[in-house]
Amino acid sequence: MSTVEAIIGNHLQAFFNKSIDGVVADYAEDAVLMIQTGPLHGVAAIRAFFTQFIETLPPGFLESFKMHKQEFVGDMGYIVWDAAPWVRFATDTFFVSDGKIRMQTFAAYSPS
Repeated sequence: MSTVEAIIGNHLQAFFNKSIDGVVADYAEDAVLMIQTGPLHGVAAIRAFFTQFIETLPPGFLESFKMHKQEFVGDMGYIVWDAAPWVRFATDTFFVSDGKIRMQTFAAYSPS
């Protein structure tokens, strides 16, 4: 298992355990998370995003989570997943350096 794969695995496990501290522990202090509304800079902004995201998960969301693809090449990791009916399609791309997530993109399709 590569370092990138281990870090992303830890990140996902912390998310499934609803551990905000565990999720943000994987990020570098100057990390950037790119989301639909714009970039989030630094751990404090990323913590606020995940706090709201995790605290507002509907019942059954985590149980419905399905991983469709995981690819790891060098310092990059890419995942494709869904959590139907709430999220029909989502991707995350991670850039990892020195054992920390430096940059992540997150995009999801949720039916209205």
